[in-house]
Amino acid sequence: MNRPVPSRRRPAGTIAALAALTALALGTAACTGDDGGGGGEAPTAAPTTTAPPTLADLDTATLEVDRSPFCDDVTEEAVTAALGAAPTEAVPWDTGAPTEIAPGREDLVHEVGCRWYGAGGAAAPTSPAASAWVFVPPATPAAAAAYVAETAATEGCRVLEGQPAYGAPSLAQVCGAEGVAEVSFRGLLGDAWLTCTLRVPVSATFDEAATVQRTSDWCAAVAVAAGPQD
Repeated sequence: MNRPVPSRRRPAGTIAALAALTALALGTAACTGDDGGGGGEAPTAAPTTTAPPTLADLDTATLEVDRSPFCDDVTEEAVTAALGAAPTEAVPWDTGAPTEIAPGREDLVHEVGCRWYGAGGAAAPTSPAASAWVFVPPATPAAAAAYVAETAATEGCRVLEGQPAYGAPSLAQVCGAEGVAEVSFRGLLGDAWLTCTLRVPVSATFDEAATVQRTSDWCAAVAVAAGPQD
């Protein structure tokens, strides 16, 4: 996810000046005030909005995540902000279902998750895609540390230093493939291993820092959605 401007006192003028100002104010009120018919409307206060929390706002060391379906709790605003436009396709998956874990490669997974696609949809290998999933079996700190070490060594990927924690332990990473870059945050929140990613097409105007920030905001929204709901 406006301070009021303090008033400034003006020095008092002469009696004549004050009288003139008073007369002017009274005249203005007579022109703009209620005409006695009761038709005037009281001004309404502007609505206030609360910005969604960023990853830096969340204490992910204490935040817990449920190891259960959460995709319906991810807001449309969060998905649209991540993709840069409204999604064109959504693909959820459940534990034990055949799931594409890499282009052209399926496996039975023990996780629940979802992926939203931007322009081009799932058929386009360079379409924007925002994903999130959580392992259904509980994860121990030792297993999570092994996940971090194994993932950090992935060829074609680079660890992003200085990013907000995504649980403990956690890993932030950027990976490159033909025509796309994928930024991910993953980590242990409670006993749940949670991963979220954002894939974007790479062009001459690609901005890695901006993409990392978008992914960070996306992953904050995912963590909130996957947490216990009131």
